[in-house]
Amino acid sequence: MGEAIGKRLRQAGATVMTTARSRPANLDLPDLFIEADISTNDGAQKVIEGVLARLGGLDILVNNVGGSSAPSGGALALSHTDWQQTFDTNLFAAVRLDRAFLPKMLEQNSGVIIHISSIQRTLPLYDATLAYAAAKAALTNYSKGLSNEVAPKGVRVNTVAPGFIETEAAQILTPPGSN
Repeated sequence: MGEAIGKRLRQAGATVMTTARSRPANLDLPDLFIEADISTNDGAQKVIEGVLARLGGLDILVNNVGGSSAPSGGALALSHTDWQQTFDTNLFAAVRLDRAFLPKMLEQNSGVIIHISSIQRTLPLYDATLAYAAAKAALTNYSKGLSNEVAPKGVRVNTVAPGFIETEAAQILTPPGSN
């Protein structure tokens, strides 16, 4: 999904910087890529510093990170670490980047922040993704509150909640013959 978002923004003429935990094999613009894990403070800081050094700021921030490696088995199968890692990835990564880039957007009285949430924010699949669903619900609520705060100052905050997206990672979750 992130690759498609970046491609569409580039087609519209935008300079697009991307980040991921590992460098994609088919990376077209390596000088506009930052390898970092934004679920961590250090990784988010690396991205923030890289974007500011290369672009000086940004007009559009798309927080597309998401996912969970928590085990299936329901709420009791999830450890504190599972919950923390899932919230670090699906909520706090966005909060960290928003807090870094929002001041300049407010200063220029314009900007757009887009959070990619999930339909699971209201339709959780308790067996395998309860922590993920809770984190995306929190992201959606945070987005609405942030929107109410900064919209009068020229910054739009929107949340997109797609349904199932057939990605390589999602293929692992799909039983053979079910699609």
